[in-house]
Amino acid sequence: MFYVALYTVFIQNLVFIGGYGASEAIRIAAKPKRFSLFALSIAYFSVVTAAVCHILDFIPGVFALSDAVHAVIFVLILVLVYLVTAVLMRIFLRADPKFLSLMGISALNTLVLAIPFINHRAAYSLPESIGTGLGAGLAFILAVAFLRNGMQRLEQNKDIPDAFKGIPAVFVYIALLSLAFTGFSGSSLFA
Repeated sequence: MFYVALYTVFIQNLVFIGGYGASEAIRIAAKPKRFSLFALSIAYFSVVTAAVCHILDFIPGVFALSDAVHAVIFVLILVLVYLVTAVLMRIFLRADPKFLSLMGISALNTLVLAIPFINHRAAYSLPESIGTGLGAGLAFILAVAFLRNGMQRLEQNKDIPDAFKGIPAVFVYIALLSLAFTGFSGSSLFA
């Protein structure tokens, strides 16, 4: 579990290599007030969804289903996990609707939905599936930290031409980070 988590965080960072959850990572990096809650929610939903979806694959016939059917099952599991969590948070912690809305955005993030597919395709064991979920949450935290640091430096840089200030500079920065993480993963861009 630990090795798969480290692999997911540093070598196969799903935000930079796959682009999963990249739009939310940019949004959270720009407004870091919600960062802690969002990052914890990403990690929580990644781990719980990965574990539940992995356990479902033990049911005879479920593992052999097509990718399209798995997609429906994974989405339904993710929605169910969110609804159960939201109801429990609302009843026991009196969570307000704004909090539950933010939690819903993190639950339905493409990063969280990608985890069960990766685990299914790689035929990971339950501990490895949980490790992938933990690694995805930590990878999101790492990605937002890199993006936040880069955005601050880009704002301070007076040498950037006016046409590249703001969003264009951020996209160039993200592209360079993505290339670096792709190089770490050993993947070929032209395969």
